[in-house]
Amino acid sequence: MIILGLIAGALTTCCWLPQLFKSWRTRSTADFSWLYLAVFGTGIALWMAYGLQKRDVAIVVTNTLTLTLTLGVVGLKVWLDILKPRARLRAETTARRSPRPSPLPPTPQRARRLARGRPS
Repeated sequence: MIILGLIAGALTTCCWLPQLFKSWRTRSTADFSWLYLAVFGTGIALWMAYGLQKRDVAIVVTNTLTLTLTLGVVGLKVWLDILKPRARLRAETTARRSPRPSPLPPTPQRARRLARGRPS
């Protein structure tokens, strides 16, 4: 019976791999809502706790792997939806700022660029 549980768990766990690879390849996790990931992750953690209580290896192992893959998707979502846009916004804000004129005389290279009409 434990073999049947491991096979069933392996199949349901492996169904996360294509989604994780696709999210990594396309750099998009927009299809995953935060609510879905929170509810699903909580459910998996509860199944894992149930398996520990029942001392059922198949439930514990497969749900641990599923939770690990789910946390991988959550990590990608944090990186792609929160951290990366902030970094992009910071870079755009920095690029929009006009450079301050230098109080020092221009170097020969900078003087040539200024003469050609390129300030930097």
